[in-house]
Amino acid sequence: MGSQNSRPGKVLPVINESLDSEAHEQFRYLLGRRFHNVSDITYDLPNDEDETPQLEERCNVLDVGCGPGTWAIEMAMNYEKSSFIGIDISPIFPMEIKPNNVNFEEGNIMDGIPHPDESFDFVHMRYMFPSFTQSQWEEIVMNEIVRVVKIGGWLELCEYELCQDCGPVLENLLSARREMLIKEGRNPDVAQIIGKLMRDTQHFDDICHKTKEVPIGSWAGKIGEVGRDNIITRMIGIKPALSPFMNISSEQYDEMMQKSIEEFNEYKTFFITSRWYAKKKAKNTT
Repeated sequence: MGSQNSRPGKVLPVINESLDSEAHEQFRYLLGRRFHNVSDITYDLPNDEDETPQLEERCNVLDVGCGPGTWAIEMAMNYEKSSFIGIDISPIFPMEIKPNNVNFEEGNIMDGIPHPDESFDFVHMRYMFPSFTQSQWEEIVMNEIVRVVKIGGWLELCEYELCQDCGPVLENLLSARREMLIKEGRNPDVAQIIGKLMRDTQHFDDICHKTKEVPIGSWAGKIGEVGRDNIITRMIGIKPALSPFMNISSEQYDEMMQKSIEEFNEYKTFFITSRWYAKKKAKNTT
């Protein structure tokens, strides 16, 4: 996740929120896109058809690094005839209260995905840039997720790219985070090279790339509040590693985090996400 200040004072269009009368228990609609309607889940990207390649009926779907399982659960609710599997190294996903067409597994992609070659019609992975070194991305991760995609199936990868219109305190935190990742051998700019990593596997021809602005803060309405809560959760999560790296106390870190939150509205902060997706081609037999 990089950081960059630009276009000061940028204001997004006014957000109008509407609810579908039949689906308001599950979804809400902002700027013409559909989002979940679960108040205690901080998932800031839409879950409508434009968010993924169109899923056909009875697809097998894998979510790599699923975390608490939010994406898999929401997609399982949306595509009831398809089967979803979420896998993560930390078993923080639900095992009982979930749709019948989704299951979760504990596993580490570095040890291999515990499924045969070409098992899934659609493989999804999101926000995993801090988890792997550059060499792991190139030598293990990309090859392993491509391995389990069926011929004609889809792979989708999404990562944070840049923070725009950051305040000085948030800029300081992000710069320290970036420096820490680089010293650990991790590439904070993975979002910008995913297309190349996909091409290098030689399993994809037409690779699609889209970027999206994700507003952070109440200045952008409800969706900005969801984005704010998501970022706060991440800032809290990296505190044990980042505060000693910055040589500051826990209290000093909390103070910086609070000032960053105040800056969201003052500077109208937003992040840019980068999404890459492509269909796996047939093997070259010549």
